[in-house]
Amino acid sequence: MSAAPIAGPVVVGTDGSGGATRAVAWAAEEADLRGLPLQVVCVLARHPHVPAPEADALLRRAAAVARINSDGRPVESRIAVGTPAYVLARLAADAELLVVGNRGGGRALPTLGTTAARLARTCPCALAVVRAAPGRPVPDRGRPVLVAVDGRPGSAALVRHAARLAANRDAELQVVHVWKEHAAEVIRRLGRRERVPHREEAERALEDIATTVAADHPGLRVRWTVERGGAPWSVLELSDVAQLVVVGRHHGRTVGTPATVLLQASSCPVLLAPQSLTVPSIGSTVARAHGSVTRLGR
Repeated sequence: MSAAPIAGPVVVGTDGSGGATRAVAWAAEEADLRGLPLQVVCVLARHPHVPAPEADALLRRAAAVARINSDGRPVESRIAVGTPAYVLARLAADAELLVVGNRGGGRALPTLGTTAARLARTCPCALAVVRAAPGRPVPDRGRPVLVAVDGRPGSAALVRHAARLAANRDAELQVVHVWKEHAAEVIRRLGRRERVPHREEAERALEDIATTVAADHPGLRVRWTVERGGAPWSVLELSDVAQLVVVGRHHGRTVGTPATVLLQASSCPVLLAPQSLTVPSIGSTVARAHGSVTRLGR
């Protein structure tokens, strides 16, 4: 019988900024929740013969922050040389998760840094971009995990991945599908006194997924909703009450509009999960587990 594959580490990049320090703290707790090793990486854009003293000091501070938030778990730290997005993507090839901070632009609405934006397209594993609204602690465990789906293939696997994250945190899972109907469709449907077939299909699909997830994770609180509106702005608004937003992405493709908006302005960390990601059911042997599935109001 072949041995189970060994999970890779959680890798976090730091440049000493406030956003990067929050990312290190978040990554350390995430590695602790997953039972994985943590690697803290400082990428130097230049090529000194000896690492700069300031880089060593920066890395020591980052490692100290990681140890404080990792409950004593060993922390590996290293200095790498090259373009940050390229180096971090290369290190992420063997990682379970790559974590970076967002780079603020000094305005009321922080901008997404070049490194995070490039990694959103090129990172070979799941990518977490750690954001936080003013006054929000990082990590913040008192809120639900939110997962946004679009009904396309891979939605069920994405929800299962988010469910594992919520179960690790003992948090509620909220599943949202934003259903958009154009004005012409509304007028035609109302004129013919038709029901809303697409919305009803989405509700049935989400209910099936949520029920399965509740069986896989006994005791996990799952809420689901189908909302009419613009997906980017509806999910962005919901991020204000979430501790983490999970969205899917396809490696090497342009990041979709909802993910782009979240990366630019979410009130909490955003995790981009490869859309092909599948998560084995840890509770598939339990035929009738008692989880709770709640449907939110329309």
